[in-house]
Amino acid sequence: MKRIALFVALISITVACSKYKDISVEDAQYGNFSMQSTSKFTLTLDIKVNNPTKRKITITEGILDIFLQDRNVATLSVGAPTIIASKSNVYHQLLLNGTIKDFMALTGINFNNSDLLEQFDVEGFLKAKAGVAGKKINIERTSFKNLLQSL
Repeated sequence: MKRIALFVALISITVACSKYKDISVEDAQYGNFSMQSTSKFTLTLDIKVNNPTKRKITITEGILDIFLQDRNVATLSVGAPTIIASKSNVYHQLLLNGTIKDFMALTGINFNNSDLLEQFDVEGFLKAKAGVAGKKINIERTSFKNLLQSL
């Protein structure tokens, strides 16, 4: 889940700002994972973003479908807008709400495995804005492994 949030933040931030090459995600740390019910969970991540630009960036919305071996097993959505202040280099909290769609497909998965996310594919969209300009970023289905290697 940590890599999901890192991906969400990096894509949203870089596309939303005209000087995206200057913006970088320097660190991401697992904050909190909490099951709300048998099918709902929340995930909080602390992401250190260096934004040297003069514009604040807001990750406003996002829906990501998560696949395991061609089965749609979960959906993640941005739980609350995340604001990255201008000219800052600090940690920001990213809240993701998740819904498990296929619990049986996840049985037997070791969720403490550091390579866990490399088994999953993702597709969906993200929305971010810088000032009044907004951008919807469509994410075509790709494996996390390939996606992370391309960042």
